[in-house]
Amino acid sequence: MKTYKKPVVTVDAGMAEGVYAASGAKGKLNVVYHGVWDRWGTNGGKGLAMADWSGINGTITLNITFNDTVDQVETDNASVQASCSGKTATFTFASTVSNSLTIGVHLNHGTSIDDLKMTGFTYSVN
Repeated sequence: MKTYKKPVVTVDAGMAEGVYAASGAKGKLNVVYHGVWDRWGTNGGKGLAMADWSGINGTITLNITFNDTVDQVETDNASVQASCSGKTATFTFASTVSNSLTIGVHLNHGTSIDDLKMTGFTYSVN
């Protein structure tokens, strides 16, 4: 290399990025927020997220955080325990459930579903 080129670092605040946060656990899990699934007039709507995993054996507890209060969450698998509190949605399920997991995030308190963003997620395996 004959000339030095200073490295450039950029941050795109509008992008949700998956974080592999299961410290010491084997395998990986990722969550992608796809955006608006359904609009309910001016009363919110439903956002769509997908979770997928590989190389994990056990019970997964997944916490997804958003930039707004979540009023209700659901999945396409009846065996998944789903709950929400404040801006966090929590899902507990066996690693053997059908992969990928479709996740619905409801806003019922009058804010725009178009503004909902995933801000991160963590998971643990027992």
